[in-house]
Amino acid sequence: MKKPDRAAAINLGMQTVTMAVFQPSVGGGITLTGFAQSDLIPDPAADGSRFGQLKVVLGEMKTQLAWKGGACGCAIPSQGVFTRFVQIPKVEPDKIDQVLFFEAQQNVPYPIEEVAWTYQVLPDKGDDKINALLVATKTDALESTVEVLAASKLTPQIVETSPTALYNAFRYNYPDVQGCSLLIDIGARATNLIFVEGQDVFIRTLPVGGNSITAALHKKFEPRSFGDVEEFKRVEGLIPPPGNYSGAKNEDVAEMGKIARTVMTRIHNEITRSVTFYRTTQKGAAPMRVFLAGGGASMPYTLEFFNEKLSLPIEFFNPLRRISVGAGVDQSSVAGVAHRLGECVGVALRELGTECPLGVSLQAASLLRSEEATKHRPFLVAAAAGLVASVALLGLYYQSATSTLARLNEQVQSSIAPLQQTADRMAGFTKQRDQLLEDGADLVALPILRTGWAEIINALNQSQPEKFLWITKLSPHPDVAGFAEGGTDKPGGNEQDNASGESGKEQKPAVTALRVEGLYLENEAGPAVVDEFVKKLSESPLFSITDENKEAVVDLRAAQSGDEWAYEYRLIVPLKTPIPL
Repeated sequence: MKKPDRAAAINLGMQTVTMAVFQPSVGGGITLTGFAQSDLIPDPAADGSRFGQLKVVLGEMKTQLAWKGGACGCAIPSQGVFTRFVQIPKVEPDKIDQVLFFEAQQNVPYPIEEVAWTYQVLPDKGDDKINALLVATKTDALESTVEVLAASKLTPQIVETSPTALYNAFRYNYPDVQGCSLLIDIGARATNLIFVEGQDVFIRTLPVGGNSITAALHKKFEPRSFGDVEEFKRVEGLIPPPGNYSGAKNEDVAEMGKIARTVMTRIHNEITRSVTFYRTTQKGAAPMRVFLAGGGASMPYTLEFFNEKLSLPIEFFNPLRRISVGAGVDQSSVAGVAHRLGECVGVALRELGTECPLGVSLQAASLLRSEEATKHRPFLVAAAAGLVASVALLGLYYQSATSTLARLNEQVQSSIAPLQQTADRMAGFTKQRDQLLEDGADLVALPILRTGWAEIINALNQSQPEKFLWITKLSPHPDVAGFAEGGTDKPGGNEQDNASGESGKEQKPAVTALRVEGLYLENEAGPAVVDEFVKKLSESPLFSITDENKEAVVDLRAAQSGDEWAYEYRLIVPLKTPIPL
């Protein structure tokens, strides 16, 4: 695919929207040719009007940058986006989609049909696992973002998250850093922690940001409006040094400094916990340096605060370190906001075809339908022309076919009588067969009733792994009166009730499947011990487990969290031969 001559990258922050235009450089790389920023109403109570505000500011920034519209790329804020790093057993490449879909079902805290999600397989660490990054967001939120961009005549070719865009920008601009680096992106509603160590990456989002300071100040300085307090913070705000700070202009500024330091201390505490989590669960190294990014890092003395708390070399993240700045861009204005352009740089690198470590992009169903329609439009035009020609030919054909059909109809009518007699005889034979099958059903069931349950118990014991897994409950499925408490589940693949079948005849109740419940112990293989159990069961001649229904057999399999010693599982195991009651 040919690289575009220019690219528009948009960062749809919760409080600040940034749009930047880039173009490829002559000697390689990319050049910033223009950018614009606009603030939204900071008060969370105004979130209902967010998309209306976005339409206005996007239109203004397009005009300012002389961007007519069309394709663009955008980064959405991490608030409302679910990011999780998962490990799965090594499987064939064509099965990775299926396994990660199951992981998404288990990990995403929303019904999978209500989210747009994607994944990326991460570099191999040399172990027996596949590491992957899952990213998901609510479908309606993604569609709303696409809708507001479409209202501004913008079509997002890439929709990624703020942390992944920042990571790509960091890897491009700092290829020479060694060891582990920590990028702290302080936004309005959330703070993103991005650990970068060689090719390894780990992302964690904290639900605290610059607006946490404003919210605390608003509560303190009522009845001032949220917007007034935000402006007060921007003009007079700072993070005072520890101890008795005597540099405040007045009591309000001093009080604001205390609140700001308290919020930043909360962020520092979460950073400390996140570093510990990264080192223990991801086997990463301790950070050797820190980079600050985001609008929340603009408050005076933020860098000094984290330098004091973390005792590490710290600097502001410069996403333009290897990016050229065009002659039409004011150098002084871009220098003051460079640390807030990281998302736009990360998105633009992907738009202009630069190789990036993370290539995730959330796909909106509406865009996919639009692309599919555009792709097929030439074929639809040709098909319409062909349809018109076909109608004309059919008219001619109809005239000649009418007489032929009349002759064939006479021949068919003369053949109906003998065929009807044959059909009546076949119906009589079918009735006799059904009566014989009904009379012999009880005889067929006798050996099953005598030995069926004993064979099933024996097969379960032989299939159960030697360790890490227990069966705590065994019951019929669906629930049968007299065997288990009432339930409403129906056995998979059996569409007829116990009361009556498709033929309308009364059927005798039977156990068609078993509900197997139990626990598995926390272990290195994780939930895969349940899959091993299912695989063994599929080898038994008593159970009807196939590749097609294997996923439906696992009704519940709790993921390991490290907080419990054992985790629940539940299987719905269909029987090859139902056991009559």
